Amino acid sequence: MTKPPLWLMRLIWVVVGLALLRNFFPPNSFTATVLIFDYEHGLVRRGFWGEVLNLYWGETVSRSEVFVASAVLTLAGLAALLAVFARWSARSFAAARWMLLFVCSFAFSAIIASTGYIDLALIGLVSMVLFTDPRSVSGVALRCLVIGAGMFMHEVMLPYFAVFLVFDIWVSRPTLRRAPSALAPLVVGVAALLALSVWGQLPQDDVADYIAHIEAKSEFTAEPEATVVMERTLSDNLTMMAEKRGMLDYRSWILFDGLPLLIMSFWLIAMNLRLLPATSGVLTRVLLVGAVLAPLSLNIIAFDVVRFGAISVLIGFLCMISLLRADPSAAGRLDRILTWPLLVILLVLNLHVTVNQMNTGDRQDYGAPWALVKHLDWLR
Repeated sequence: MTKPPLWLMRLIWVVVGLALLRNFFPPNSFTATVLIFDYEHGLVRRGFWGEVLNLYWGETVSRSEVFVASAVLTLAGLAALLAVFARWSARSFAAARWMLLFVCSFAFSAIIASTGYIDLALIGLVSMVLFTDPRSVSGVALRCLVIGAGMFMHEVMLPYFAVFLVFDIWVSRPTLRRAPSALAPLVVGVAALLALSVWGQLPQDDVADYIAHIEAKSEFTAEPEATVVMERTLSDNLTMMAEKRGMLDYRSWILFDGLPLLIMSFWLIAMNLRLLPATSGVLTRVLLVGAVLAPLSLNIIAFDVVRFGAISVLIGFLCMISLLRADPSAAGRLDRILTWPLLVILLVLNLHVTVNQMNTGDRQDYGAPWALVKHLDWLR
């Protein structure tokens, strides 16, 4: 197995630094508001991190305190994710090219651009657990623990990563006896969702008091669009999205932001299917496809097209890491498939695609050197 040259690994980290320069901006008001949700009025969805961070910021929260917390959360999540890629990239030239493609992708830029959002904490948790052996009892238990804990941080943990961790365990175990243990993360995620549905939804009479608490807690202006999340039920979200799908701006968002990400997800599915051993069964292939497409199911109940698409692409890249770990011969197949001409074509295509990002404002795109000016917002 050919080890990657040092110049390629250095290039990867230069690209990561440039991606941070271009996309690592302060959180917007929606992101900042969600980060201060807590359990002041009992168990609520997305209140975990705000409750933990109460130890840091006390009775009220300033904008600068939210900036610091969001920066730490984001950088920690990215560090764990990149550590996973670096571990496997250092083992083969093909895997290093795979990491280069990931960090150059517009999906990776979108992940960085969700600075301060809870998605980065979920990514960090899943990344850390990927350092453990999915064939061991402790490895399976830790995957279940991560899904359970992540659900109390943000309920998107279930469609984001539960199916992926099922696939991760499944491909590591060659016998049919793998099924019960492989399904464990999904079972835990569903159980946590049911618990949040029963105990994590505030009674309607308490919603106004909770929103008043959040507004009083923040020294900045809390985003009403974020606090209203406390009032919405699943049926409310379905009704809202039925209206959204009839709006031209949402359709444009799907076309110009969702479609490029969807195309990349489909390409990653095709790549992973080609990398699977010839002996892989139908269920393995179904799990692979399901893992990549599961985050996109959230488009039924929410309108964060870029977030869901970027996570779908991330899962496609992570599935390859699971395959490389489970089957050492997969590196040779990846080397033959991901040729230099194909890699260059993909890098150029990624260079010329930009999706609407969370913290840069509507349809704004900052490249060097203008990104340096935008970074001054951290000092506000």
